[in-house]
Amino acid sequence: MSPANRCRKSDSTSVKISKDQMTSLTDDLICPISLELPCDPVIAEDGRIYDRPSIEEHFQSHRGDLKSPITNEQMGIKLLPAVQHRNTIETLVAAGVIWGDLAAKWIEKVKEKKDTEELLKKANSGNADAMYEAGARNFYGLHGFKQDFKLGIQWYTKAHRAGNVRATVLLGGYYLNGFGVTKCCTKGMVYMSVAAGQGSNIAAYTLGMAFANGRHGFNVDKAEAIHWLGKATEDSPHDCLSYSFKHRTRVWIDQLKTSKKPRMTKHTNQVEGWSSILNKYADFECTVKIMT
Repeated sequence: MSPANRCRKSDSTSVKISKDQMTSLTDDLICPISLELPCDPVIAEDGRIYDRPSIEEHFQSHRGDLKSPITNEQMGIKLLPAVQHRNTIETLVAAGVIWGDLAAKWIEKVKEKKDTEELLKKANSGNADAMYEAGARNFYGLHGFKQDFKLGIQWYTKAHRAGNVRATVLLGGYYLNGFGVTKCCTKGMVYMSVAAGQGSNIAAYTLGMAFANGRHGFNVDKAEAIHWLGKATEDSPHDCLSYSFKHRTRVWIDQLKTSKKPRMTKHTNQVEGWSSILNKYADFECTVKIMT
């Protein structure tokens, strides 16, 4: 039974202590840095118990002059799991002795840690969708992950190689814009070309506008522009431009057929549909601009 379920079950059978009593009880249990119950408690070289992410962040921010955040004395970086400490917290939370926001935050962190472990297990076993989500969580710093563009790109690249078209499109957009990576239009358009060939609306739109306007090293080619813009208006299993954007795209196709260059607006480079791609595997919204 999970800590959350045990905690809920105990509500009807345990007698909650007062807030003052709970504060006294938890003084020795909370992490002195985060001031929360540690989800992954560790014993540091100063003899204190911390939540691993909190003390590791302290290590990172005090390189070269590492001192204990409690005693201010020199210390090393060796950490040992505080198993008994975690077991005590789990028992007290499950029994309802520790309750309120302190318990709720701990339960949420435990669940998040378990979800992360399961996600990375799937990703490391070759699951392309899990690789994609690992990329998103690292790239944007979501669900307990520290933001790490480099690691995010690594996971997106693995997902792309495993056949995840959404990852391919994102890599194309990031390289075209220099978002989290060194800008490289050639590399960006290679990713977009691959994704467009696999049925991505957004990648097809990007290719079409590049051909229409002679961008990203492409020569103006009206026939190719019409072809790829037309592909952008079709149904896609990977992503989908909004109805209004597809309508504007059809207008641009008609302009190209009558030998007119598509009339650009300040909103033209806002490719709609990125939010729906990302939201399918991570609960956040992000609109990525494609340089058209």
